[in-house]
Amino acid sequence: MESLDIATTLRNTLTHKQELVRDYQSFAKQINNANISKMYSHFAEAEALQATQIKEQLDQLN
Repeated sequence: MESLDIATTLRNTLTHKQELVRDYQSFAKQINNANISKMYSHFAEAEALQATQIKEQLDQLN
């Protein structure tokens, strides 16, 4: 089984998380249902936290 490059994997995951944050924030602003909008806002916050953790790991590798 081939080993994954850690930095590449982290960078790809970070990009994906950042895209999800943008998507969820956009959904939260565009949806006219307060409960669903709030849910997407929470999703964006959770993804942003994970993105921060991934960025910290990347910084430690460099």
